[in-house]
Amino acid sequence: MNRTIRLAVISPEFPAPLTSGGRKRTFHLLRALARVGPVDLITFSERPEAEPTSLVHAVCQRLDVIRLPTHSPKLLPFLRRNLRRAAQGVNPLIDRFSADAVRDAVERDLQHQAYDVIILEHSWIAHYIPIARRWQPHAKIILDCHNIESDLWRQYYERPRKFWHKPAAYRFWRSALEQERVYLPQADQVWVVSETDARRARALAPSARLRVIPNGTTPVEVWGQPAHPPIIGFLGSLMYPPNESGLRFFLDHIWPRIREATPDVRMMVIGRPTPALLRRARADERLLVVGEVTDITPYLQQWTLMVVPLLHGSGTRMKILDAWAHGIAVVSTSRGAEGLRAAPGEGLWIADSPQEFAEAVLHLLRDEAERLRLARRGYELVRRFYSWDVIAERALDAITSLLAEDAAPPEKPLGVGRNSGVRADDRSPNEASSE
Repeated sequence: MNRTIRLAVISPEFPAPLTSGGRKRTFHLLRALARVGPVDLITFSERPEAEPTSLVHAVCQRLDVIRLPTHSPKLLPFLRRNLRRAAQGVNPLIDRFSADAVRDAVERDLQHQAYDVIILEHSWIAHYIPIARRWQPHAKIILDCHNIESDLWRQYYERPRKFWHKPAAYRFWRSALEQERVYLPQADQVWVVSETDARRARALAPSARLRVIPNGTTPVEVWGQPAHPPIIGFLGSLMYPPNESGLRFFLDHIWPRIREATPDVRMMVIGRPTPALLRRARADERLLVVGEVTDITPYLQQWTLMVVPLLHGSGTRMKILDAWAHGIAVVSTSRGAEGLRAAPGEGLWIADSPQEFAEAVLHLLRDEAERLRLARRGYELVRRFYSWDVIAERALDAITSLLAEDAAPPEKPLGVGRNSGVRADDRSPNEASSE
């Protein structure tokens, strides 16, 4: 790029500390964007004053944290909120960012400065695209879809934890579906994390202009020495439903088989725990719950294997990339490994039934050579395709090509001539950028 580009990022979650996949992706994209121009971040929190802003200030010129309405975690308010949402057919994440006060604050922020590019993180806030168009008519708008949310809610509907969850899951699935169908075509560019998600997005919105910008990680220079007795690891917040249901599936149906066959093996869980998991750990001395940490490396360097027993999911699992970056082999369900550039036997072992999964874990615990082969292949994949440095170049290339469209000499449109009374630059943004 030959000139300074002015960028704004709107993120529904504060991108620090780096304790979740979404936060990591947003933060590393912010850092990449800062290489081409000043970046303003508009983000949200129930408690703006409590957020760790120093990390974000290092990569952003201007930061505004909009206060979200407080939502009580107690059961009765939770049920009341979600019954209202189900009755109205509004997805919870979309509803959270649709309050009038929140939208008004976003509008005020978009009047602060003229931007060349505005990036919206997550399709939950795709309904901000018309707002951005109104206040920034010359900006290019990119929608960064960490997941295809409608596909995730479809999975919740088809495989609910409790049968009475099914009606609400159906309403929330249809709401997410409508959001993506309406707004994906309105963005100048839509980023997805894998070719799998690109196919899903194309089926929803054939006219959407898609770019694959993968998730990433940072490969360590020195691998750790696994602990003895061996440790099997799980990484991810248990507040995220696919992680919670996947770990519960593992502990209920797979972990007992592994414990019986390998009496000294231990299980370590890194991520924000649920009360149910903490109760379970108190009753199982070999289940170690670390909780949420800002630096996962000292823990992962002790692991012999990582397990990714997910039953639901969209996007790609950053936990697998983190394992590969630390030289750790992975056993995953098909759903857990979805979207990554790795066939079974290349960096990970795929197993879907409890028996197959347990057998795969036990085999790799016993076969160090095979475990190291998988680990080396995964590490190579990270270095080639999934390091944040590689992904930054892809993201910046996508932005460069988008901005170059306006710089290129336009072709004369059919029916537009010297005396036609219509100029080529009178076309709408969608018409001017359509493919």
